[in-house]
Amino acid sequence: MPRPYWNETLETLPAEQLRKLESAALQKQMAYVYATSPYYRKKFDSVGLKPADIQCQEDLAKLPFTEKTELAQTQRDGELIGPNQCASMEDIIRIVGTGGTSGQPMRLAWTQNDVRGYNEMGARALWAMGCRPSDFVVNCFNYSIYAGGVTDHMAFETLGATVLPYGVGNSRRLLDMKADMKVAKALYSTPSYAVRLATVAEDMGINLRDLNVKKGFFSGEAGMQVPGYRERIENLWGMEAHDLYGMAELGVQSAECGHNTGLHFSGAGEVIAELINPDTEEVIPMEQGQIGELVFTNINREASPLVRMRTHDYVEVYTDPCPCGRTGFRFHTRGRTDDMVVIKGVNIFPMAIQKTLLAMQPRLTGEFQMVLDKAPPIDYLPVLKIEVASDQPASALPQLTEDVALQLYKQLGFSASIEFVKAGEIASEHKTKRVIRNY
Repeated sequence: MPRPYWNETLETLPAEQLRKLESAALQKQMAYVYATSPYYRKKFDSVGLKPADIQCQEDLAKLPFTEKTELAQTQRDGELIGPNQCASMEDIIRIVGTGGTSGQPMRLAWTQNDVRGYNEMGARALWAMGCRPSDFVVNCFNYSIYAGGVTDHMAFETLGATVLPYGVGNSRRLLDMKADMKVAKALYSTPSYAVRLATVAEDMGINLRDLNVKKGFFSGEAGMQVPGYRERIENLWGMEAHDLYGMAELGVQSAECGHNTGLHFSGAGEVIAELINPDTEEVIPMEQGQIGELVFTNINREASPLVRMRTHDYVEVYTDPCPCGRTGFRFHTRGRTDDMVVIKGVNIFPMAIQKTLLAMQPRLTGEFQMVLDKAPPIDYLPVLKIEVASDQPASALPQLTEDVALQLYKQLGFSASIEFVKAGEIASEHKTKRVIRNY
């Protein structure tokens, strides 16, 4: 019988047993960060708490949040890692960076134990997605500093898959290489890069389905959570496309199983997750149908642990049983609270725009960017750059402009200044930034 889980014990552990295991690890971790990080000691002291006051997950609500901006600022001020560094350089074996789509990449440190934890969570998520030791994975994430390169590479190797560390850049050479390798392959990249490769392949006269890419593992963007985007990629490539959620800062990863009932949280025993109301910052019960922002706390991290790290990822949670048997919560991402744009009083998430544009295929590709030239309040028409399909003649663009404007207003309640660009100009080899703030 095929092995259904990477770590059956933790992935199917009853809630009460998991709570007991994580409470013990949490108590130990709180004592560790208090003793080794003046930054976290100050956070405890600011609310009159000691490590012994944090005995279980519910007690975390007594502590202040950690914001990525706090840590990033100290690095800009000259610190190598930041105020949450708890291990000495003698024990740190790797430093990588975040993607940097919202600013300068933030450096992250790892000990041997931290790498073990990352690989464990990654292997659970990848196994849930259908990755197996027999797979040959072409990794198209950045190896120069980004965690998705070398660090995710190690998670694939932990599972036992074969990895080709291609990285980013030179898409034509990549497609030629894939054509030369006749074996079945899997692609690991951002969703938008899979679309970008399709455009390049069309220019080269290559049929993607001849490349024998059977599986796609996608991360780094929320595109796979947008209705229609997965189907577009699967139709272009003739592959099975799977979604992986990850945060480089925490090492936590989550992924879909074959039932596609949401992203299974894969951090049991390594990371504690909370759900909060992003406006009031109050904790929301992790129950079926609840919507809020994810907050994570490392409970086994040594080099640069994070306590109550706000993700600004807005999600809907599912706790009803999944047929796969995994017992942790699942979720769908709805967008990032810090990517949300308020246009003339209307809250707009980029994912909602993409959903609307994808529904207008085949005239549009679904790729877009919003350009904001002036600081809020956004009481002006933002520029919406939208990729138009390559077969659309110039004569069709006036009517297409009217149709797009109508759908944006009908579906989302806002208007924009629409500019069409050629297919392939927005989707790139890197993460696609949906909101460009020029102010």
